[in-house]
Amino acid sequence: MAAIASSLVILKVFYWLRLFEFTSFYILLLKKTLWDIRIFMILLIVALATFGIPMVILNFNRDIDKPVVEGIFDFWVLNMLINQYLLALGEFRIDNFADEPQEALCYFFFMCATFIT
Repeated sequence: MAAIASSLVILKVFYWLRLFEFTSFYILLLKKTLWDIRIFMILLIVALATFGIPMVILNFNRDIDKPVVEGIFDFWVLNMLINQYLLALGEFRIDNFADEPQEALCYFFFMCATFIT
C-alpha cells in the first residue's frame, strides 16, 4: 500500500506542476504525448501477442524445468506479454530453447520477434 500511495503522491505532484508557468508547458506536452501514443500501444500489444501466443503454445510440450515462456504470474496472457516485452527491450532468454524438439521453431519465432518488435 505504501508503494502505491507514494506513486500516487508523485503523480499528484505532476498535476500541481501545471500551476507554474515554467513547467506547465512540459506537463501539457507529456499529457499530449501519452494521449497520442494510444494507437501505437495497440499495435505494440498486437505485435507482442503475434509472437507470444506461438511461444506459449510451444511451451505446452516442454518440461517444467525448461519453459519457453517463464511463468511469473498465474495468468498465461500476462506471462506472454512480459516475456515478449522483455524480448523487445533486449532481454533474451533463449537458454531453454536448445535440446528440445521445437528448437528450430523457437529460434524462428525469436528471430521474427526481434525484428518486428
